[in-house]
Amino acid sequence: MRRHVSIVFAGGLLVLLVFVALFCVGKEASPAFVEMEVKGVSLDAVAQNPVVVLADKEGKRAFPIWIGLLEANAIDKELKNATSVRPMTHDLLYSILGHAQAKVKEVRIVGLKDHTYYATLFINIDKKAIEVDARPSDAIVIALKSKAPVYVAAKILAEQGISVTRKEASGERHGIRIQELTPDLASHFSFKGKKGVLVSDVVPESPSDSSGIKAGDIIATINLKEVGNIEEFEEALDASKDAKSIRISLFRDGKAREINLVLKP
Repeated sequence: MRRHVSIVFAGGLLVLLVFVALFCVGKEASPAFVEMEVKGVSLDAVAQNPVVVLADKEGKRAFPIWIGLLEANAIDKELKNATSVRPMTHDLLYSILGHAQAKVKEVRIVGLKDHTYYATLFINIDKKAIEVDARPSDAIVIALKSKAPVYVAAKILAEQGISVTRKEASGERHGIRIQELTPDLASHFSFKGKKGVLVSDVVPESPSDSSGIKAGDIIATINLKEVGNIEEFEEALDASKDAKSIRISLFRDGKAREINLVLKP
């Protein structure tokens, strides 16, 4: 009897393990890191500081990182396949890696602390894998020189990335184009409020342009209603579609401002 019970129990356990294995195989785990492409460098609309823009290969999310001018020039040079008359700092480092027969396997942006991103260079040398702490800007230059992939931690991309899909991006409304305000962008613009959306562009000679709204403004309320994302922004405008003007509270250059957006003469 005991032997019979043991056989039945063992058989049941085996079936359970098979189901668990099939479930685990069928369900793909989310990747910890997302491969990105270096799209280019530009200047932000307000402070005119250099920004390197990364994007996932599916074109769904962009990831901006504010960097120094020298690093921006180095990245731009690599993207344009330009060369310097004499070796610059990144050229020298890359040359040293080559003479040491060190191969850069990949670059990962691994963390965010106190509004500063941290990166890691993964290098193979003498059949050993070495991880080197680095600034993302320096690491990206070396990755471009080495033709190595650049990855961003999926968690950071989800929290700090900017959606560029049509579903989540705001089109033009009264001459305003906006984007989600990530914690990193809020910190960059020194915005301390709980809710807001960032004006990414203003159409020239539109009602918004005539009313004084500028790219880089952070819109906090529309007709006293808080807007914390694109959906709330559009709902607030839809509620005021028959109005001749809209009262907008926004943040610019460290100060709160009130603007009357005139829609109809």
